[in-house]
Amino acid sequence: MGLRRPSLALWRSRVVPDGAGPVLLAGILLGLAHPPFRLLLPPFVALVPFIVWHERLADTREGARQARVGGFFLGLVYFTLVFYWLLVALIYYTSWAILAFLAPVVIMSWFLAGMSGAIHQARRRAGWPAWLAFPVFWTATEWFRAHLSDVSFPWMQLGDTLAYYPRIVGAADLVGSRGLSFWLVAAQTLIAAVWLGRSGGGALAASRVGAVAERRLILVLLLVLGLPIGYSVLRWNTIEIRPVARVGVVQPNIPQHIRMSDRAETARLSMQSIERLVAPWVGAGEDLDLVLLPESAVTGQLDPIPSLGLEAWSNQEEWADGIAAAVGADMVYGGLGVNDLAGVDYELTNSAFLTRPGVGRVARYDKRFLVPVVERVPFLNPRWFSQLDYFGGFAVGPWVVPLELDGSYGSASYGIMICYESVFSPLARHYRRNGADFVVNVTNDAWFGRDSWWSKSSALWQHPAHLVMRAVESRVGIARAANTGVSELVDPLGRVTNATTLFEPAAFTGDVMTTDSVTLYVRFGDVVGWLSALAAMVGVGVSLYRVRRGAREL
Repeated sequence: MGLRRPSLALWRSRVVPDGAGPVLLAGILLGLAHPPFRLLLPPFVALVPFIVWHERLADTREGARQARVGGFFLGLVYFTLVFYWLLVALIYYTSWAILAFLAPVVIMSWFLAGMSGAIHQARRRAGWPAWLAFPVFWTATEWFRAHLSDVSFPWMQLGDTLAYYPRIVGAADLVGSRGLSFWLVAAQTLIAAVWLGRSGGGALAASRVGAVAERRLILVLLLVLGLPIGYSVLRWNTIEIRPVARVGVVQPNIPQHIRMSDRAETARLSMQSIERLVAPWVGAGEDLDLVLLPESAVTGQLDPIPSLGLEAWSNQEEWADGIAAAVGADMVYGGLGVNDLAGVDYELTNSAFLTRPGVGRVARYDKRFLVPVVERVPFLNPRWFSQLDYFGGFAVGPWVVPLELDGSYGSASYGIMICYESVFSPLARHYRRNGADFVVNVTNDAWFGRDSWWSKSSALWQHPAHLVMRAVESRVGIARAANTGVSELVDPLGRVTNATTLFEPAAFTGDVMTTDSVTLYVRFGDVVGWLSALAAMVGVGVSLYRVRRGAREL
């Protein structure tokens, strides 16, 4: 007798939950909550349909299975809408783009499946109230996504959806972006409780949510919403900001298909565009303190590899030194670094170089948080891939102290974040704890689309949105130089200025702002994320213990 293949209905039952409409709606609303959409309502209501659906699940083994399937289905819809750009960005260059898109979507959907199943168990077995279970497990899921070693991917977490509304996210300087995620889910759980109280809920809702008086729920909801927003408005009106450095930002706009096909032509076009854009600053009395060129502004390795007998591409470094001297300011620019390990061995680094007029190179920063697979193949020796046209073979840079600047407003210090590092709050926090007055972000977002309406992916807006959170968390200003845009300044209140047009050459000058405030988030870090992760593990442990004890008693 041959093995029977699972029917279509069986496959559907493993991916699509019963009564999937509310889960589908929640996934769509979560997608609409993220950039490029500037909608204020979805971040505050997107999960309500899912929570209502979840609370109506039966207190049975099938209810637990439905919870897991529903979480997975929510993830498929949500992450497909938010991360579709992975396919759009890479399909031009490799057919592996399909896998690069599907793998993270499926993996992160499994995370939500586990989260949803754990919430069901914590509600059933450990007696957790809904207002605690949903925000704790959601925030813990985000925390784990950000702490997976080589495959960490904290891109666009729920708290980041409010980046377009910096006036109401001031509490990030207390609890960080993940603390805002906790806040948003807690508020949505209370909204769902009010809805269930009026419409009638399932077994779990009736015993633990529906029993709470509606007026009390509404009062608690107003307090949960109002206190963080009130604090944010107070900080907005009272925090003092001041200029700390005069910067010039350059956006050369070299398309990625040229960068991928011809390094010599890329170098020629990049240098030509940069020279043209900085020309108005030469001898114009701009009194710039720092000039920013984007990630990979120069091509080729800028350091020798003596063990292989290879010399550095010194002509490009000499060119960069000449630009800094002509403008009369320090200059940060992206390029390829090399660590010679001797014994015919070396490491490549995605680096930013600092050159000073009349001195030359004075520092090199090596990117620490690398893009999985593209820049570093997870968990494998990067030197195995160093010959694959710089694909997947970059070494991890060390933690470094901020760089010093003697500028128009006195001495200052700043840290460098390269591209994807803007997604990681620990790096900006590290710089601030070590005295940085501001942060610079050099990036190449040409990967995320091309100059046509249908190929401009959402990542072009999602990526810079993270900088609003980094600025508010640490109350520092940030200057961003992007190859094809968006280049911009962000002040410590989270306000964006000088934003450039995508896929056009551009340059601007402006003051980077700072504060004298050292925030609670800088001092203590992601306390809400850590506590949520710990509480979630305890909740899962207690639930499993009670399940096993119940099985032994049968």
